[in-house]
Amino acid sequence: MRLLVALVFLAAQGCTAYRPVTGEPALGERIRAQLTAPGQIRQATVTGVAFTAVEGDVIGLEPDALLLRVPIPGIAPELQRNPKVADTLRVLRADITGIDMQHFSPLRTGLLAGGIVVVGTVSILAAGHIGSSDGVDDPGDRTAFRPSFTIIRIPTGR
Repeated sequence: MRLLVALVFLAAQGCTAYRPVTGEPALGERIRAQLTAPGQIRQATVTGVAFTAVEGDVIGLEPDALLLRVPIPGIAPELQRNPKVADTLRVLRADITGIDMQHFSPLRTGLLAGGIVVVGTVSILAAGHIGSSDGVDDPGDRTAFRPSFTIIRIPTGR
């Protein structure tokens, strides 16, 4: 189950990337705000954890601050979408040196999909030869999946 959660998290991260933006972020956008040294200290006193940047969803815009819904450390990522589990953080605009906005990344998505295809293909090939050391198929042996055709033939010198 943990592997499945890790794969879903990896797929979600593989499809996005952060890019610097200028101007005002929109409500609901996921951003990463780079913090000044005094801003890092201020946020560490509030959150208990020192970060050089704060990531979260924009839930409010004030003239002197951004309101972000940020994940609480130690809580499972799938529960973070629930507003009751996430924490609201007020980040002063004077503490922000730059804002990066999360965008869809076709390159990262393609690389992730290609990696999944390669791993899946190798897994199927490996599973097709498990339990078959002598090369003779036993129709009564139901312990392993064996493809009905040869996928790869490697000469062993017999």
